[in-house]
Formats: sequence, structure tokens, C-alpha cells
Amino acid sequence: MKRWFRLVIGAACLLGVAGCSHLEGYLDIAREKGMSAEYLTVLKQWTRSQIVYSQFETRVHIGATYRSPEFKEAYLQEYARLYNLGDGEKKARQEIQAALESDFDEFIFYAYIPEKTSNDFDRRGSIWSIFLINGKGERIDPVEVRRIDPVTPVVTEFFPYVNPYYGISYQLRFPPLAKSGSASGPVKLVFASVIGKVELEFGGR
Repeated sequence: MKRWFRLVIGAACLLGVAGCSHLEGYLDIAREKGMSAEYLTVLKQWTRSQIVYSQFETRVHIGATYRSPEFKEAYLQEYARLYNLGDGEKKARQEIQAALESDFDEFIFYAYIPEKTSNDFDRRGSIWSIFLINGKGERIDPVEVRRIDPVTPVVTEFFPYVNPYYGISYQLRFPPLAKSGSASGPVKLVFASVIGKVELEFGGR
């Protein structure tokens, strides 16, 4: 009886999390809130997600957005539209964005893990190993993994798959691929641990 009850509860949790994992559902919600179709199209193009299951249970769910030059431009345009920025303010933000782009390749990722103590990607000695596999098959380690705190409405509106009540959001930075000559071809973002392995592939520039 107890085993049957655990299976039923596990199946219910699985369906609940899996239903929320579909990016299309989140995009529909964001569209209803007033986000433009143009921005959401680019967001979808540069966002990947994966869930690792164990029988009826979700072990880890990760969604990530690659802040590619195309995505950054779409983000800036949408931000300027929502905040009604003038040309001067928009140009200043473009200059800041261009400077940052030359220093890092950046991802935003959101992780839901039922065992909350394992959601420790930013901690020294984390159970997780994070790295990129570039188009040449080379491994690249991050230079920074930082928890996004606080998670403001700007974060949840622009990245609608982020749910601060269940998971944690992070900013992830790598050395710029363009400077190393490895920007061409797809890149694979990998999260590996004893809990499971998540591999998210993004198209090349």
C-alpha cells in the first residue's frame, strides 16, 4: 500500500514538473503579459532545457539561455520598448553591453532540484561540474558561477521559465569563445554530478 502511494505521488509530481518544463507554456504566459513576439522568438531560439528522471521522480531540471549577440540585441530592444528608453539611454546600454560581450560568453540558467542542498552550483566544492564543449570538442571551464539574488520581476519577465519559489537562478560566464577561435559550430553546456548529467546544445554563431 505504501509503495503504491509513493508511486502515485511520484507520478503526480512528475506530471506537474514536466508540464511546467515546456518552454512553449512559459512563452504563452509571457506573451499574455505583454512581451513581444519578436523577443520571445529569439528567447526560444537560444534557450534549452532538460529534465533527468529516476523512475517516477524528477532528479534535476535545468533550463538555460545562451546570451548570444543576437539574444543580447533582442533583449536590449525589448528592454528599450518596455521602459520607453530614449536614443541616448539606449546607446549607453549598447556600449556597456558591447564591452561585456568582449569579456565573456554568458548563460543564464535556472535549476530545480528536489533535494535543495544539491542546488549548490555556485558553492566552492559543489557536487556539480559545469563546462562547455566547443565546436572543436575542447572542454572549457567557467570563470564565474554566480547566484542571481534577488530575482526581480525583470528576471522573471524576460526569462519566464524562472520560478524563484521552486528553484535557483544563476549567471554563468566563460572565456570568450571568439577570442579562442572556437566560436564556430555548436557548443554544448554540460552539468554533471552523481545526481545526473544534463547536456544542452546551442547552435554556433
